[in-house]
Amino acid sequence: MSTWTWISGARKRELFGLYLKHVREVERVIEKARDVIGELVRGSEETVAILWNDVFESERRADEIKRKILHELASEVFHPIDREEIVRLVLTTDDVAAYAKAWSRRAVLYLPERLPKDIGDTLYMMASKVLEAVKLLGQAAELMPSKPREVLEIANKVESIEEEIDDIRHEVFKNILKFCETSKVSECLLLKEIMDSVENASDRCEDVADVLRGIALLSI
Repeated sequence: MSTWTWISGARKRELFGLYLKHVREVERVIEKARDVIGELVRGSEETVAILWNDVFESERRADEIKRKILHELASEVFHPIDREEIVRLVLTTDDVAAYAKAWSRRAVLYLPERLPKDIGDTLYMMASKVLEAVKLLGQAAELMPSKPREVLEIANKVESIEEEIDDIRHEVFKNILKFCETSKVSECLLLKEIMDSVENASDRCEDVADVLRGIALLSI
């Protein structure tokens, strides 16, 4: 059995307090990255540029918090299994922000063209669901380690959102393929990469939920 259950309650709360700050910053990244898609549908180049800068800065702040957590883990004696669980939690959450930054960068490259409204609106919906999942991860972090059973329920909700996004992706991909029949190759490639990055962010949210589920089970 992992010795996670033997870490003091105060230390657990401190670690998850730091992790909560990380999740909240990742949440800001996702929110701004989602809005990049919305503004690209409207064709607002200036606003897209401002939002891209917001995405970049929030992702940088999330990185700083990630490094602080990793430093905390390196400065104390932890059982290797415990350390591995927390490191995986932080790094996987950081991947969510990295994918949001990636789709925002692709969106900037799409300028000065505007996203087709039907495709853009659907991508915006997918990104909104990623944001919903990240907010749930924040709720789970607030509840750990005192209410592990509620964390398990939240993990299930995140998993359901990921499945919804998969279904939406299947539909939008068909529209992208139709669009590709008459569009520039560059636009076609960028649209698919934006779609894939949103889906990858969703997949990472489910991975984070799995890690939280594992930690919660060790705390029951």
